[in-house]
Amino acid sequence: ERTVWDVDQQGENLGVHPTQKPVELFMRPIEFHTEVGDPVYEPFLGSGTQLIAAERTGRVCYAIEQEPKYVDVAISRWEAFAGERATKIEDGRR
Repeated sequence: ERTVWDVDQQGENLGVHPTQKPVELFMRPIEFHTEVGDPVYEPFLGSGTQLIAAERTGRVCYAIEQEPKYVDVAISRWEAFAGERATKIEDGRR
């Protein structure tokens, strides 16, 4: 059996990260394979698409990104989506 998804990219700024994907592309498997409140793990956070998809679907995203510039991009994208400020875990600063 094969499944092909048609995901609209209109309205998404896909130029921030070289492999940035539409949020809906991450939302579908998250919704199919997890329940609200479940954790999802992203070992390559990039621009934060899965972080936003997890937020939209009520999941908790645990993520890692080694490039500081993309950590900043992911945080900025999440803050814009959530309307909140991120907090640094190590010192609690905003």
